[in-house]
Amino acid sequence: MKRLIILTCLLLVLLVAGQAQQYIGTPGLIHVPSAEMDSAGVARIGAHYVDKHMVPDGMKCDGEKFNTLTNYLSITPFSWVELGYGYTLWKMHRNRDPKQKTGFYSKDRYFSVRLRPLEEGKYWPAIVVGGNDVWGTNDEGFSKSNYYRNFYVAATKHLDYKHNVLGVHVAYRKWKRDYNEKWNGVVGGITFQPTFYQKLRVIGEYDGDGVNAGVDCEVLRYFLLQASLMQGKYLSAGLCFRIGLL
Repeated sequence: MKRLIILTCLLLVLLVAGQAQQYIGTPGLIHVPSAEMDSAGVARIGAHYVDKHMVPDGMKCDGEKFNTLTNYLSITPFSWVELGYGYTLWKMHRNRDPKQKTGFYSKDRYFSVRLRPLEEGKYWPAIVVGGNDVWGTNDEGFSKSNYYRNFYVAATKHLDYKHNVLGVHVAYRKWKRDYNEKWNGVVGGITFQPTFYQKLRVIGEYDGDGVNAGVDCEVLRYFLLQASLMQGKYLSAGLCFRIGLL
């Protein structure tokens, strides 16, 4: 009940068309990709507070996962391609010395790429092929990297009823690391934009491991806010600045 009250309060704040898998800075739902894309020339820069239940199991400090922050920059140079760069702050001992204090002394960096071979039409969905952490260091060395590496094919179709917009999103996703396999397979969700305020979007999704719920909203034209509850109880939230460069 406490978490529900918090989410309700956040929704009221947001009311003062997000469409973002915002913790990595690309369009999507919360933890699930979709086939939605920004218009050509749109860039995003932002930050997102991420609950530890969304962090890959391979990222730990003293054997425990941790809540963290992501930062990102993305751009849509053409209407059919999006490119993004982001990083997750990593909590560890200073200088990797167990005797020293812990803090966010490192980052896990990753690149995202999304391609749209089919744009949404009246009778068919949009299709996007994409991936996150698509390039980086190999499995050698200390980091072993690729914590966020996954590839997917996503489909999205929007249905309009009296200017209420229902979005149906389905994706098949494959993660590289075995400890992320709980998020493998068919994932998806629905979004709802009410006719009285279509800049608001209510989200429900299944990410392969649980059901997540949230809201996002465009505020003051250039800002996107998103708040969500992972598995219905773990809060994540972020702010994104989005601007057209063309």
